[in-house]
Formats: sequence, C-alpha cells, structure tokens
Amino acid sequence: MFKMMFFFVSVLLSFSAFAGGEKSTESIGDIEGILNDQKIWAAHELVAEQSYQSQINTPLSLGVFDAKRPLPLKLGITNKEVAGISYCTTYFLDKDFSLNEARSFFEQFAGSKLRLLNVQQVKIMGGGGPIRWCKFTDYKVLASKQEREQASQSKATEDNAYQFEGTIKVLVARLHSSSMIMRQLNAGDITQKSLFERCDKTLTISPPLASHMKGPAYMNKEATVHVKIEGRKCVATSVVFDAK
Repeated sequence: MFKMMFFFVSVLLSFSAFAGGEKSTESIGDIEGILNDQKIWAAHELVAEQSYQSQINTPLSLGVFDAKRPLPLKLGITNKEVAGISYCTTYFLDKDFSLNEARSFFEQFAGSKLRLLNVQQVKIMGGGGPIRWCKFTDYKVLASKQEREQASQSKATEDNAYQFEGTIKVLVARLHSSSMIMRQLNAGDITQKSLFERCDKTLTISPPLASHMKGPAYMNKEATVHVKIEGRKCVATSVVFDAK
C-alpha cells in the first residue's frame, strides 16, 4: 500500500513540476539502430505492466504522445552524429500497443536493424530545467537479426581468408621491440582503412627489434616496413627507419 501511494505521489510531483512548462517540438528526422531486447516484456503480465507504466505515465500525463499506449524502444545507435541524439535514451512509437502486442513486437524484431521514421524530440521546461522525450510515427526494418548474423559470419569468413604481403611506409606513433602502433599510412599497395581496420593500427614485429630501437625517439618518424597480413594477424618482418 505504501509503495503504491509513493508511486502516485511521485507521478503527481513530476506532473506538477512540468505541467505549466513551455512545450516545444523539434524534428530530428530518421534514426537507424539495432533494437535492444527488453526482457521485461517476457515477465509476468503484472510486472511487465508496472514497468511499462513507470516509463509512460509522466510524458503521457503531459500530452507528449497522441497514442494512449505508446511503445518504448531502446536502440544501439549506428549514427552518432544525429542532432539531439544524446537526449534520446528511449524512443516511443506513438501508436497504441497492448501488452501482448508489445511482447510480439520484441519477439519479432529484437536484434534487428530498424530505421525510425519522423523522430521528434519533445521538450518541456520545468523548475529544474528541461526534460525531453523522443517519439516517432513509424519504422522500417533494414535487416532482421538473422540477416545481420549471416552478414557478420560472411564478413568474418572473408576477413579470415584475406592475405596481403608487401612493403609499406608508415608514420610511427609508438614503437616497442616487438610491436608498433601506426599513426598513418604514407605508401603501399593497401589502403589505410583496410590496414588499420584489420590490424587495429598495430603490427607485431618478428623478429623483435634491437633493444635500443624503442621509445619516444621514434615517434612521428617514417619507417619502411615489410608486412604480412593473414586475416587479422599482422606481422612486420622488417622495419627500417628512413634516414633524414
């Protein structure tokens, strides 16, 4: 009984703090991301409903949504450059979903890559500063979870089969006897993007360099490197610093 009373008091206080505040809406456009699974929908109906109500009661009471039971989603965002995205930890699909419909939605789409259409950020000013909610009107499935997993497996197979051997010139960021971190690629029959993605900017040096060839004296210096790449195994078999 006390918990229920505390819940209603909290909702009332939240509503009072923002009810008289100025409301503004900003269009963000479309946002893409991976739909996070929310296990709460698989819980007992009473538990799932209580969790759901705790997310929507305040914005619903403030007139943020057109729907009476909007669906809250959390995304692993793939485009971090979208304006205002840092304020959106939850995106509400502004359509009515019953508990069973919400459960079915996550069973079908969790792990899929979605594009949220017509995303809007609703901001309401209150005594402690603005509070924001993000809502959208529709979505498009760009890739199912199964399709994403298949693409990931195909890429891993392709990466593991990749081979390159040749001489490159790199600018050294850090040098140790048995490893090198590269700052940039200056020359070679491989692109910097491919080199850095496969090797994570790091080459293992085998055989190791002489013990004196390490440290800050070699930072930002160009080296000619004979490198051998197999999959994501990147080995420098010789390292020669260009005389200047």
